[in-house]
Amino acid sequence: MSEQQVEPQVQLGPAAANLVRSIWRQRGLVLLGLMLGVVLGTLVLPKFFSSRSTYVATARMSVARFPEQGGVPTPAFPGEDTEGASTDILKDIEIASDVAKSVDKSGELTPVVLLSTLSFNPVAGTSVVEVSYPSSDTRLGAAVVKQYIDRLAAKRNQVDRKDVEQRIASLERLVDASSGPARIKAQESLGEAKVAELSLPLTRVDSAPAVVTTTGPPLSRQVTLVLALLLGLALGAGGALLVETAFPKVVTPSDAEDASELPLVATVRKNGVRRTPMPVVDRPFSPAAEDYRRVATALERQGLGTEIRVLAICSAEPGDGRTMLAANLAHSLARQGREVVLVSSDLRRPDVEKLLGLGQGPGLAEALQDDPIPAIAMLVSINDHLLVLPAGMPSKHPGELLASKRLHETVQTLRQMGIIILDTPPARHSADAITLSGVADATLFVAQSGATRMRSVHEATSGLRRDRIRQLGVVLVGTSSPLLRSLLASRGDFRDQHDAELEELEPPLPQPRAVQFGPRPPAPEPISGNGSGGADEERAGEIAEINATERNRRAAE
Repeated sequence: MSEQQVEPQVQLGPAAANLVRSIWRQRGLVLLGLMLGVVLGTLVLPKFFSSRSTYVATARMSVARFPEQGGVPTPAFPGEDTEGASTDILKDIEIASDVAKSVDKSGELTPVVLLSTLSFNPVAGTSVVEVSYPSSDTRLGAAVVKQYIDRLAAKRNQVDRKDVEQRIASLERLVDASSGPARIKAQESLGEAKVAELSLPLTRVDSAPAVVTTTGPPLSRQVTLVLALLLGLALGAGGALLVETAFPKVVTPSDAEDASELPLVATVRKNGVRRTPMPVVDRPFSPAAEDYRRVATALERQGLGTEIRVLAICSAEPGDGRTMLAANLAHSLARQGREVVLVSSDLRRPDVEKLLGLGQGPGLAEALQDDPIPAIAMLVSINDHLLVLPAGMPSKHPGELLASKRLHETVQTLRQMGIIILDTPPARHSADAITLSGVADATLFVAQSGATRMRSVHEATSGLRRDRIRQLGVVLVGTSSPLLRSLLASRGDFRDQHDAELEELEPPLPQPRAVQFGPRPPAPEPISGNGSGGADEERAGEIAEINATERNRRAAE
């Protein structure tokens, strides 16, 4: 019997997480969509829903008539069954034509449509008739109702008064012409007619304005605003996904390899909650610091420090983590006892000085000018193994300074002092990155997860490749730590506490010293005897032992 094949269960968790991350990366568009929703909810949608609502304008009029035998006027539509043809006497095509011309100058409202839309509803047991007209425009509906009943009342009252006057005149002639009982009867009818004249007008219009109601109450402002915000959020999220689809970004290591066509050297995770641009210095036991040390180890395997003495750090766009990688890599190598010179070679927007807290001073630009200053004389000592050459203050265009032959001479001079790390400008914004990479032994490319566009990486690395510049690989920075790994850590809280204790035991790094001119000073002689130097050596030994134990424990895990 063949085994039954079971289809794998579809898991939407990772896909949903990627979808949320894609929207979050374009949160500016989402915010713009919410702002658009506020505008729609306060200005546009209320008017739209109001135009879609149907309003009914209703006004009242009193319609009475004389009995056939004369006497007190009675309601024109008595009885419970007041619907039907009896109210047709209130429909007048001439009045409808005048009202239509008065309220609608465009001519779209015809008398026939107006009459067919008007409704007359007598109130049972009274002479009151409610006249209603539905319309999407409240002012139009009220105007139609009031003008129609005013004109109708005036026309009916004119006809009624004329009839009464003619009847009185006829009875007066009859009284004059008759005698005896006939005269008495005519006089009685004349009296009733004069009493009826006092009851005019028979058709009266209620002076109150027309009452406007709606067949479907419009949405409140709160509900309209919520709907508009949801609509704006949907538009922003849709726009974000569209942008992410049209301009994909490097997110995973495979994306970095596909876009750059280079092997992945290592990944560097985010700094976590306690974010710092220099985790190697500020949080040496954090995952980000470990990743930077892993980058240094991988580069040493490829010849950094032996055949590769000058390394250029390149990226496609600003803010891709290029300067952070250069500074943390320089500190990692220096803490391993390597002699390192970090060169701030982005003369347009130098960031190394800001990152390390250095002030503005002479540097690479002064070494490349027409009357150069030796680069060695402008080095700033960060610690015993790390020197920094600032960018300086260019006296002319940075591209012209970097294109001079003094750049090669300066790099050759610094090459004798150890490993040279060049922090280059963004490769897609200027040709300076290619110029600096040309004097380096190799280039390391940097991309930031979720920020660097794949097209930018491809264009930048292809440009370096066309110029036959050696590229060691790509480093992906800003990756997210797996959540499962954090949840499965058996000693999560204790481990954080232990790392903090180790950071406290570690001796503080010396602050950058002032600019030193001339050759590098010799290292101080070790202090012997029973003074404080012995305590420092003993403390350093304890720290080294703790660090070794920690590395062994992490390797075992």
